[in-house]
Amino acid sequence: MPKDIWDNYECEGQMSLDDFWSELPEQMIAVSKLFARARKQMSLSEYKAFVFALCHIKWTEKSPNIIYQDKKTLAAIVGINSDSDHLSQDLIRSIGKLPEHSIIKFQDTDKDFYDSGAVINRITMLKNRVRIKFDDEYIKLFSELTKDYITMWSSDIFHMKSERTIAFYEDLRLNSDTRTTNHKGFGVKALKEMFDIPKNGKGSYMRSNGHLDRKAFEKYVVEALCEDMKHCKMIQLVIQEDGKLYRKVKRGSRVLGYEFEWNITEHPAIGTANEIAEVKQAVEKDPEILKIAKDIIKGRKKAKKAKNTAMLTNDYSDEDIRFLELDLSLNRTAKEEEEYQRLKESIEKRKEKR
Repeated sequence: MPKDIWDNYECEGQMSLDDFWSELPEQMIAVSKLFARARKQMSLSEYKAFVFALCHIKWTEKSPNIIYQDKKTLAAIVGINSDSDHLSQDLIRSIGKLPEHSIIKFQDTDKDFYDSGAVINRITMLKNRVRIKFDDEYIKLFSELTKDYITMWSSDIFHMKSERTIAFYEDLRLNSDTRTTNHKGFGVKALKEMFDIPKNGKGSYMRSNGHLDRKAFEKYVVEALCEDMKHCKMIQLVIQEDGKLYRKVKRGSRVLGYEFEWNITEHPAIGTANEIAEVKQAVEKDPEILKIAKDIIKGRKKAKKAKNTAMLTNDYSDEDIRFLELDLSLNRTAKEEEEYQRLKESIEKRKEKR
């Protein structure tokens, strides 16, 4: 095979994984809700490689279906620390079956609709890069998105230790409202289906008498899931009164399921989901805080009721101020939500031009 014209540089040295963690991509990615709801077969390493590919796509714009990834960065993301002589083979063993494992299917029995195919149809190892080719039609699930999509924070995914956490993260993201603290309950059956845990037999957490081994299920499924979610910045589970990140839902002595409570932010680079939630709650309790924030941002007025505040001079526009005001609002009307999305898109485009 001829040398790829893009593979024309070489990186010196090999970083350790510990050195590399702080440099992994931290950015917003987006997928259509249709894809988020689809059952995936990708392994943990394969999904991380897929997310790294999405880091190369601007989801509001048309994207080429061929993505080039830096090989050493990709290796660090999927947890491989090899020398240059073995890097390609180790990556092949880890993510070489990404095309066949990226097969998804969509089915609507009411409309007799069925569609199935591989999102990634080719992966090629080059000297210093990895070439990933998206299906020509499925690339639309990740680009030119204007509605019906969810955003995720790439480093949240890169730090996960289980495919189960990724599935759970996607589900919470599909059921999130950035304006308030979110709640959702899951029964054992629902969690088993989400994580492809067998109903019975080996790995099902069922005793020989047909009853659930709840202690083992909670330790290896529920609590392991919560532990893996602790590092997340975009979605953060709320600590309950007993110190756990979930609450047992009971009827009498019978456990019906597990309820999770979480906060979410679309600005994890600025603050974690819980930090943003605290700010929003403070604004709701004391609207004067919003006025102080606006005065600080505009740099024109002194915040009379704030202690230890200083005048700041900057070039924030009225558009930025209005966006902040709407972003901090917990109860946006439909009209305000439309304005918020319009301002958000405008500000993002302005940043891209800088």
